[in-house]
Amino acid sequence: MTLRELFLPLLGNWTGIEQQQAASAGSAATTARAMIVFKLDVSDQVVVQDYRQVRADHAEFTGHGVFMIDNTADTASASPIPILWWFFDSEGFPPQPARGAWHDNELILEKITPRGIAEHRFAVADGQLSYRIRLRQAEATELGDFLSGTYRRVSGH
Repeated sequence: MTLRELFLPLLGNWTGIEQQQAASAGSAATTARAMIVFKLDVSDQVVVQDYRQVRADHAEFTGHGVFMIDNTADTASASPIPILWWFFDSEGFPPQPARGAWHDNELILEKITPRGIAEHRFAVADGQLSYRIRLRQAEATELGDFLSGTYRRVSGH
């Protein structure tokens, strides 16, 4: 399966509302409006993601993601196909790659950093994109809800 086939449900421009359930170092728990764009690039070898979040207090958070098939893994026999994701953001931490795969029409990625573990989930159903982040930081033993959003497609596939 090609990257285009894997990411076809996500490709396009999306807008929606997010609920940030937990405070972060940069902001309090809040609601936000967000715009997300997913597009193929580099001869269909990567999916590029642009992200812009405007919080209720008018503060902004922006980011740029790059997804690709992990060709260092044996993708010929791998099921599901392994995906890598780097996300550069306005907080300025150097990106660590998240690793994951598509499971039952949901892209699930896990990123491990010195700050903790983050689980990111993307899914499209009934014409809507859902995005969820769960975190495990410091001494926590389980993942906790951090952010969830629902978006409608503005344009694209």
